[in-house]
Amino acid sequence: MQKGCPKCGRMIDSQYEICPNCKYDFKEIDSFFKNVEEKKYSEEQKYGGFIKRLIAGLIDIDIMAIIWYMISFYLKGNILLPSVVITIIYILSNAILERSSWRGSLGKKILELEVTDEYENPITFPKAIVRNTCKIANVLTLGIGFLTCVAPPYKQTLGDRLSGTLVLNKQKFHEEKHIDTAPIYKRALAFIIDIIVIVLLILGKNEIIKYMANNNIYKVTEEINNLITVIIALAYFPINEGERGETVGKRIIKIQLVNLNDKKITYVKAFIRMLLIITDIFTFGFLLPLGSNKNQTLKDMITKTVVINH
Repeated sequence: MQKGCPKCGRMIDSQYEICPNCKYDFKEIDSFFKNVEEKKYSEEQKYGGFIKRLIAGLIDIDIMAIIWYMISFYLKGNILLPSVVITIIYILSNAILERSSWRGSLGKKILELEVTDEYENPITFPKAIVRNTCKIANVLTLGIGFLTCVAPPYKQTLGDRLSGTLVLNKQKFHEEKHIDTAPIYKRALAFIIDIIVIVLLILGKNEIIKYMANNNIYKVTEEINNLITVIIALAYFPINEGERGETVGKRIIKIQLVNLNDKKITYVKAFIRMLLIITDIFTFGFLLPLGSNKNQTLKDMITKTVVINH
């Protein structure tokens, strides 16, 4: 008797526990189906929720907004033509990505969502075109069409219903290690403390510079003063979170930043993660812990980091 490998697709003898072609371990899929039988993957977890879909959509819209601005700037303020062009680009690019192995736009890829038909199969390119065109219905209803994705059982927007599509959370074919992640309120408190610390550091720096100027020790120019302020603001999180994973706020609240494999992050990753704060702001990615089982924000998902109780 033979069985198919879910990774490379080849048929192999059923006695194999590891695929001889791609080295896939069949214990992973066996574990997955065991979890399904035990109903660890509930219907609530199966379909993409409102917060994840909202943030995925905002990521895509932000990208389109940048392209729209570039086209509008090139056309010297013409608004109508860039709007038509960007709508076509949006529909076509999303349709191509939804038909690809990603099964979704860049935003959905980052948020681990995938688009399927009503039978949970990959959608065809024509169906993907129809789906993205039907999103206009969400706009024409002043966003009410999108808000219907909060309603069970399938959490579909009006556009999904019209096009006969679903948005699912990608299911992982392996058991994930349990991580004691920090709740959003702890992260918020730690962040507030860190902002206070940064402000105090900047105020302290200003007092030192004022003292030096008043005592004719050294007069710092306004440009250098501003540069030092920027360096303090940019360096605070990477210096503290790199290797140690703890800022002053995190240490007080007793939480720690680590990689998903429970190892400490590098200074480079800590710096990249700090820069990605802007993505959390513009996409409301800081709300993701409300709909994420790992309590990750968008910058956490991109850098594959998590904040744990320490």
